[in-house]
Amino acid sequence: MSLKFRIVVIVTIILLINFMAAGYFMVKNAKQALSAEMESSTNLAKGLLINALPTLRFSNDISNRLGMIVDSVRDTRHIRAWFEDMHGQPLIGQEENAKFFNKPDAPDWFIKIMEPEAVAFRRLITKGSKSYGYLVVEADPSDEVTEVWQDVRVLFWLGSFFLLLIVSLIYMALRQGLKPLGELEYALGQLEKGDFSAKVETSVVKELSSIQIRFNHMVNVMEKTMAENHDLAKNMLTVQETERRELSRELHDELAPCLFGIRVDLADIERIGGEHLLVEVQQKVDSVKTITTHVQSLVRKMLSRLRPMTLDDLGLSDALRDMLRNWRDRQPEIDWEWDFVGEFQDLPDTVQVTIYRIVQECTTNCVRHAKASHVRVEMKLDAQTLKVTVTDNGVGLNADTVRGFGLIGMRERVSALGGRIAFDTEEGRGLQVRVLIPLEDNKK
Repeated sequence: MSLKFRIVVIVTIILLINFMAAGYFMVKNAKQALSAEMESSTNLAKGLLINALPTLRFSNDISNRLGMIVDSVRDTRHIRAWFEDMHGQPLIGQEENAKFFNKPDAPDWFIKIMEPEAVAFRRLITKGSKSYGYLVVEADPSDEVTEVWQDVRVLFWLGSFFLLLIVSLIYMALRQGLKPLGELEYALGQLEKGDFSAKVETSVVKELSSIQIRFNHMVNVMEKTMAENHDLAKNMLTVQETERRELSRELHDELAPCLFGIRVDLADIERIGGEHLLVEVQQKVDSVKTITTHVQSLVRKMLSRLRPMTLDDLGLSDALRDMLRNWRDRQPEIDWEWDFVGEFQDLPDTVQVTIYRIVQECTTNCVRHAKASHVRVEMKLDAQTLKVTVTDNGVGLNADTVRGFGLIGMRERVSALGGRIAFDTEEGRGLQVRVLIPLEDNKK
């Protein structure tokens, strides 16, 4: 549940409780006032009747006189009066035996809530020794109940209006006040992707302003640190490749000729030993030739690991083609495909070595682990970026494989050049390795 929704719910509950309390006390006070007014009206009608009843003794028509008295009292506000016989049957003034003479314009449940205690006056009417019945006066709260119900309806609609208004204003205020948090969340997401340009503007919210300032400062520090780390990694990579190139050149130029000279001399010794039938010499020569061959093989492997010689001799695109042709000859059951677009001879040496090693690692994984039947290598160069994609239809990678040292090494090489690498894979449906290296940061 979001913070905005929680606050709005809490405020709504508080306002509803306030409105309900206001309605409760309003109805309670109205009920008390209604009871008091009913009692006052009844007392007034009672006084009028008491003053009018003595005139009955002088009237020849009792029924007519009682009707006049009842009519005079019925004109009094909140009062209803009638005359009933000795058995309680209405004779004058009551056409229907209802609880309210005029039913209030209100729901039944509200009428039941507002129903006051019965306030009535009954007086036996006699003339001489004869009893005619009872004159009854009772309070009629229908008008007051209708007025209270109208007041309650007005309160309800006003309360509903102000409830919606207050909740809407609070929601808009919260949305505006918490908007910097949304911007901060977006900036953190961009920062997670490596975009250090995603800063936040300082808002007018005092409580969040210091956080935004510190966040922007942190981004600046991280951007500076990452730039320094990239420069350092790039410099280390350059130094490393330079040292490897020098070591490779020394092995190639110094050790290789020496080994070749040893093999030539051994061939002469073998020939002389054969002419003079020196069997032991021939055996020693064979042993030294075997060792020399083994050392030459080790030197070639060291040269290949230190520095791909084909890269210096052929250039990046031809060196990759030569590598892929060798794979095709060695793994004919795999369909090897490549497509190189652009001129790659002017690329910085560190970029060329990095791309060569990444393609070498990817193709090796395709052969050793992927169980792929098709491998495609694409390389495209434009004015600003170098894009390399290696795609296979093998078994794909799972979460544990993605954390392998080979893939981590590729990521570090690309990161050192300020580039990005992505592994798009789904287990059982192959792997695509995408590399993007910016050239502006890797110029010679």
